[in-house]
Amino acid sequence: MNNHVYDLTGQKFGRLTVVSFIRSQNGNALWKCKCECGNEHEVLAQGLKRGNVKSCGCLQIENGKKYAHNLRSKEIQKKAHERRREVDFVDGTFKSALTRNISTRNTSGVKGVSWDSRRKKWQVSITLKRKNHFLGRYSNKEDAIKARLDAEEKYFKPILENDK
Repeated sequence: MNNHVYDLTGQKFGRLTVVSFIRSQNGNALWKCKCECGNEHEVLAQGLKRGNVKSCGCLQIENGKKYAHNLRSKEIQKKAHERRREVDFVDGTFKSALTRNISTRNTSGVKGVSWDSRRKKWQVSITLKRKNHFLGRYSNKEDAIKARLDAEEKYFKPILENDK
């Protein structure tokens, strides 16, 4: 053990009892600990001292089970998905996906239009019936946007009108 490492051997932190020093990692001591459940776990000293690590993970699992009464079971999730399909699913496509807002990571300002830095062109795609369809690459951003809007008109408009 290094001279600058404070010996934690035998000390208890939550459910963990420190067994032995392993090594110093990035200026922080790594300790081998034994959990009350019987598992061994390697923990950084700062995690123990600050109270961030209290068990090998068993405590989190127990708390999850205790407080998970509001989580839905697989059967309830399946029924909710089926209800959503009845309301939102038209011609193999979710209507909400067609009218969804653009991602915050979008650089073009138009859904389905992105910059291909390797080819130095704007690339255009559209997703329909859960399949991505490539519409081409364009040197000019305006041409790429027009291609995307034309594709939306061609593919999305009939689905949205069909549902009304």
